[in-house]
Amino acid sequence: MPVTAAKRDIYALGLILGGYGLSLVLLPVAHHFAYLDDWTYAQGVKNLVEGHGFQPSEYAQATLVTPTYWGALFAAVGGFSFTTLTLATMALSLLAAGTFYVLLRRLGFSAGLSGLGVALLVLNPYYLVLSYSFMTEIPFVAMLLLSCLFYLEGLRSDQRRWLWLGAGFAALAFLTRQFGLVTPLAAVLWLAAARRLTWSRLAAVALIPALAAAGYLLWSHYYGPTLSASIGREEILALLRPFTWVNQASHFIYLAAFLPGLTVPLWGRVRHWPVVALLAGGMAAAVYGLWQVKGSLVAQGQSSINDLSYTWLLPAFPNPIPIYCLGAALTVWLIGGLIERAAPGVRAVWKRQRRPAPPHFLYLVAAILFGGTYVVSAGFLDRYWLPLLPLLIAGGLAGLRGRPWWGFIPVAGVFILVAGYGIAMHLDDYASHTAAWDAGTWLVQRGVPYEKIRNYTGWEGYYLGDEALSRVPNHDLAAIGRVFPPDTIIDPEYVVQAAPLSGYQMLARFPYLSLREGGATRQVLVLQRVRAP
Repeated sequence: MPVTAAKRDIYALGLILGGYGLSLVLLPVAHHFAYLDDWTYAQGVKNLVEGHGFQPSEYAQATLVTPTYWGALFAAVGGFSFTTLTLATMALSLLAAGTFYVLLRRLGFSAGLSGLGVALLVLNPYYLVLSYSFMTEIPFVAMLLLSCLFYLEGLRSDQRRWLWLGAGFAALAFLTRQFGLVTPLAAVLWLAAARRLTWSRLAAVALIPALAAAGYLLWSHYYGPTLSASIGREEILALLRPFTWVNQASHFIYLAAFLPGLTVPLWGRVRHWPVVALLAGGMAAAVYGLWQVKGSLVAQGQSSINDLSYTWLLPAFPNPIPIYCLGAALTVWLIGGLIERAAPGVRAVWKRQRRPAPPHFLYLVAAILFGGTYVVSAGFLDRYWLPLLPLLIAGGLAGLRGRPWWGFIPVAGVFILVAGYGIAMHLDDYASHTAAWDAGTWLVQRGVPYEKIRNYTGWEGYYLGDEALSRVPNHDLAAIGRVFPPDTIIDPEYVVQAAPLSGYQMLARFPYLSLREGGATRQVLVLQRVRAP
C-alpha cells in the first residue's frame, strides 16, 4: 500500500523525536558549569524558585520573562541546576524542530525536503551548541516559528483564531527577546499590502503583543536603570555617529557574513550567475582585506579577537581567514538566489499588479528581523543569525524543488562536514568548560575566596556578578564605565587558563581531550601569583 502524506508526516515527526532522544544518549546534557552568558539567565531562574520573584537582568538586554518561567517550571520538578535548565532549552529546541517541519509542509514542501530543512537547522553548529545551554536563542526561535506558523495559517484561511494564536506566541517571543514584535509587524504590513487590514484583523494580529510590550515596559520602568539597559541606551545613541555605521558594517562583513553560506548549503542555480559571482568575489576580497586590518590592530595591541566563530574555528584551522572568505562568498550566492526567486513576486506586489501570497509574510519577517538586529546591535554577532536561519533554509529549499537525487550530493557532503564539526565543537566546549569549572571549584574547596580567582566569564559572572554590582550604588554605565563588574573586585592571586602566565607558578593541571585537534590532550592550568621576595 502506498504511504499517505499523513503517515509520512507521522514518520518524519517520529524520526525528529527519535533523533533528539538519540542525541540525549550520545551527547548528554548533564553538566555543572555556566556556558556563554547563561549564568545571568540561570540566576534569574534561581531567584524565582527561591521566592524572590522575577527581576530584570542587570547583564542582559533581553526581556527574559518566557525562558525564566519556563526554566523555573523545570527547576520546580528537577531542582535547580545547569542540567535541568539545559533540559528546558532542549525541550524548546525539539518544539522548534517540529514546528519548523510543519511550517515547511504548510509552505508546500515535500516530506523529504521538509525533513532536510529540519536537519539543516538542528544540526547547525550554533543551533546544536545553544540547545545545550540556557541561552535565549533557542526559546526565541521556538516562539518565533510558532508565531510564524499560526500567523501564516490565519493569513491564508482568514480565520481569526489562527491570528490570535500567532499573536499569543508573538507575545511570548517578545517576552523572550524584544525582536518578538517582528511577526505582528510583518503580519500587519502583509494585511495592508493585501488590502485586507481591518480593525478586527488588526486586533487579532497585534493586540496581545502590544499589551505584552506595554505591560513589560511599564513594569520594568519601576526598577530604575540597569547596567544592561544603560548599555542599550549608549548603543542606540552611538548610531548618531557615522563611524558607528562604518564599524558595524565592517564587523558584519568580516565576522558574521560567512555563517549562512557555510551552514545552509542550499546555494542552487541562479540565472544571473555572472553578476552574483562578481558580487561573491568582491565580498570575499572585502572579508580578506578587513581581516588583514583586524590582524594588524591585534598585533599592535589595539584590538583583540574573542568572538565565538573565531575561537571555535581556531583549533582546527590555525588560519581561519579562508573559511570566512569562502563562507561570505557562498552567503552572497545563497542570498542572490533567494532574491532572484523572490523578486518577480515582490515587484508585482509593489506595482499592485497582484496581492501578496501568504508565504510573502515570511519574507517580511526575515527582512524586518535582519534589519532590526543589524541596526540596534553594536556588532552583529555570528549567533545573531540563528533566528534567521529557518527562514533562509525555507527560501533555499525552494531552489531545490525538482532536483534529481544526485543533485543533493553536494548538499549532503557539506551538511555532514558542518554537522560533524559542530558536534566536535560542542563536545570540546563542554570538556574545556568542565575542566575550567572544576579547577575553580578545586581552589574554592581549598579555602580560596572567589574574589581571588580569575577564571572564564561564566564562572566570574555566576559567582561574583551580583556581589560586584551590590558594591556600586549606581548601576548606570555612565557611572561605572564600560567594564565587566566582577573585574572590579577580583584580585587575581589565582588564575585558571590554558597557557602559562608570567609572574605565576603552576599549581595543578586539569586535562581534557579535543576532538577538533584529533583527540589531542589539552589542559586547563591553575596558576598562583608568585610573591615578590
